[in-house]
Amino acid sequence: MPDPTSPVLLTEALVQSLSITGEPYIVRDTALPGFMVAVNKHSKSYKVQKDLWRGAMSHRRLVKTVRKTLGRTDKLPLKTARRQAMILFANIDDGIDPNAKPEATAAEMWTVKDMYEEYVADLRARECSEVTVSNMLDRLDRYIPKWKKIPIAEIKRSMCRQRHREITTRHGKYVANQTFRDFRAGYNLALRVMDDVDALPDNPVRAVTFNKERASGRLIMPDDLPDWWRRVEALQNPLRKAMHELAIFSGLRPGTLVSLEREWLSLTERAIIIPKMKTGRSFALPLSDHMITLVLRAAEISETLFPGATWLFPSRSSKTGKVIASQVWKERTLPSETGHILRHTYRTVAQRLKIDPIDRRLLLDHKVPGIDGVYVHEKALFDKLLEAQEMVSGEMLRLMGRDASTVS
Repeated sequence: MPDPTSPVLLTEALVQSLSITGEPYIVRDTALPGFMVAVNKHSKSYKVQKDLWRGAMSHRRLVKTVRKTLGRTDKLPLKTARRQAMILFANIDDGIDPNAKPEATAAEMWTVKDMYEEYVADLRARECSEVTVSNMLDRLDRYIPKWKKIPIAEIKRSMCRQRHREITTRHGKYVANQTFRDFRAGYNLALRVMDDVDALPDNPVRAVTFNKERASGRLIMPDDLPDWWRRVEALQNPLRKAMHELAIFSGLRPGTLVSLEREWLSLTERAIIIPKMKTGRSFALPLSDHMITLVLRAAEISETLFPGATWLFPSRSSKTGKVIASQVWKERTLPSETGHILRHTYRTVAQRLKIDPIDRRLLLDHKVPGIDGVYVHEKALFDKLLEAQEMVSGEMLRLMGRDASTVS
């Protein structure tokens, strides 16, 4: 065996004769400095090593020492390995790092799947809610899965119009609109980041005629609240009854409501501390006396029905049988009267009470616009928000025809 400390002229015969002893060693080549055979515990491989320099001759700087494995000696002939090493050395002399990760594919080369992955990364960089991300990816998988491998440049306007109509017919107006809002936003990202501004056609979703949706500002009128409450009380599932009641007394977004965890409840602070909202911020939901009673009752029911469950409103998956956070906030006996409509109802009741506009926005986790949004600190105003929450709860009970002093 040659002395591993002294370079030798590597030949096929010499390489084959190198013994695998269990102790690693290196035999360097005299014909091509930086080219070597590395003998490991179980195999022998051709490797290269060379310093990577960059900059003008008078200002050259050592970037790194590049090391790269070319292949095993029993798979790669010596002649081929030496030729590959020479090419690598030439590239390194030109300042090219052979180990550098390839640059991201140009936006105009993205497939639909690539586009969604890039858009998800953009949403997360902007600290958007993981619920938003999850719902968007779910719509991709459910409604346009066959598009994933298609380059976005090949998605035509006619394809968008046809698929939007199909989704509308089979799954409903809202989900069709939302699916193509997702696609439009991802495609707009591609248009923003691509280097060649002429490489992609205009957003094909421009050809889609979106379905008319019911106005987002709809609410339950004050005179209708007693009847709404009677139908909520009639629900057979006590946990879902508590969920809808908390929805209207808190104004929480439906997606946040169903994902509440028991450990977020803080009675000492009279709040539910939600780590991350749709806005990306944490949020402390002030709890009125009635709301505290309500969440304690919900937690007790939750523990009885689903011992040890993480969530305040758990359910059991119909597919896996596992305990999960509730996924549905609709009720057959309450058509169009659960979910986001309760958030609008809460906001309207707060406005009727003439709650301070900034307080109203903070209670709903809305961004405060203008200079006020810079200087307002929610934590410092928590006592004031708690007072406002008590007012809203009292008015909500009154409008429902419930006596606040006897509500349990």
